Amino acid sequence: MKAIDRFYEYLAEKSLKPTAIEKEIGLSNGYLSAQKKRNADMGEGMILKIIDYFRDINPLWLLTGEGSMLRNGTMPTTVNAPSSKSINSFNNDDFVSIPLVDISVAAGCCGYDNPDYLEVVDTIKMPSSMVRNSEKYFCVRIKGESMSPTLLDSSYVIVRLLDRSEWQDMPDQHIYVISDTDGRSYIKRIKNRFRQHGFLVCMSDNVDKINYPNFNLEAQEINTILHAEWYFSAKMPNLNETYYDKVNQLEDDMDVIKSQMQQLLRAINVK
Repeated sequence: MKAIDRFYEYLAEKSLKPTAIEKEIGLSNGYLSAQKKRNADMGEGMILKIIDYFRDINPLWLLTGEGSMLRNGTMPTTVNAPSSKSINSFNNDDFVSIPLVDISVAAGCCGYDNPDYLEVVDTIKMPSSMVRNSEKYFCVRIKGESMSPTLLDSSYVIVRLLDRSEWQDMPDQHIYVISDTDGRSYIKRIKNRFRQHGFLVCMSDNVDKINYPNFNLEAQEINTILHAEWYFSAKMPNLNETYYDKVNQLEDDMDVIKSQMQQLLRAINVK
């Protein structure tokens, strides 16, 4: 029995669906089922994610099958839903402080072990249930229009620093803050080609590909990678209205072109 089979056994005991877990721990849709069908085991990065997210699972049991399934030596029981709390009943332990830093600083320097190295502009508090324990998070302000309309200028994202062991398992089409060894930083949607070719494809959501073209970054060019996990914005544009306006403008332009063509044809026929 492989580690992935034991993980499926754990999920069954917990009454958890693999598809829901994939989304929670940042895997591409269908990753677990595909690995199981191919009789392929999980990589080191994936196992580390599972051990970090499911704190009660016994790492030795997951890797080798030895010992009990859970750290405390017992089998899992049905998970009860958390009790509801009134707004005033929450205390400081229910929230975590996340430093707000400049995006270039966050991307270029967060690999250092000393968090005091960063110049913290401000802090925000988030419910502890919305972040992972013992992970390093930053809040960064978005600059520019490269990721518009998904991420708007002057909005904020909460990003989590990835360990290098996680890089190969990064799911495609997620958004990341990436810094290179020259100190440049980017917030991009990526295609992960580390396993096959040793690079990432960095893509902007902005449709203006002349000003925001795709580009590749080799693994040896990359300093740090942070996964964008939450997005905050005071801007709420009506995207449908924007696109409808563009369609209406195109229709008006076509009407003008048709009218000009008809006038040109009449002029030709007269001659």
